[in-house]
Amino acid sequence: MSKYLVLVLVLAATPALAQDAALVFAALDANKDGQVTQAEAEKNAAVKQQFAAADTNHDGKLTKDEFMAAFGH
Repeated sequence: MSKYLVLVLVLAATPALAQDAALVFAALDANKDGQVTQAEAEKNAAVKQQFAAADTNHDGKLTKDEFMAAFGH
């Protein structure tokens, strides 16, 4: 596969990944307060595993911005 085709495929997939991350955030935010707590993150293995790294301000919650920065790529 040529490197140009790979680049096109990666660029084409990026918005879908961000959209998927937004959907995962919405699904995990059980009480719809705009944050995902560690307890709410337990429902998703990938988020649970990366929670501490994604929680950049170390407050025990992921804002949508933190979540998208960690999982929206």
